[in-house]
Amino acid sequence: MGKPSVNNAFTLLEGLFVLLIISLLTLVTIFKPISSSVKLFGNQILSYCVFTQEKAFMDKEQKNVEIKTDHAIFDKIRFDFPHSITCDPFTYHYNAKGNISQAHTIHCQNEQDSISLVFQLGSGRVRIE
Repeated sequence: MGKPSVNNAFTLLEGLFVLLIISLLTLVTIFKPISSSVKLFGNQILSYCVFTQEKAFMDKEQKNVEIKTDHAIFDKIRFDFPHSITCDPFTYHYNAKGNISQAHTIHCQNEQDSISLVFQLGSGRVRIE
């Protein structure tokens, strides 16, 4: 009597099936749909604020920020809002240490969604709610 053959390997079909599942999971995590254009817009405003704050700190001078209903000016750099988005107006500055001049919360919205940008006094942190 001979020994029964031991088959501990995956078949080609099983290997391809595992690769298909991994590929689908990867695609789902990479290409998440953007939940709202207002949230993306809020992240852009947040980036401009942090950039202006860092610039004030590095240049050791005051940098002004003006947020209007349809555009914002970050130290002479104009950022036009998408046509469907409007924001509450707010003007402030970062001092030479990167601190913000006043605390405030502004609201930005389009037809479907809205966000709040919270400017914290002192350190000049900005967060999205």
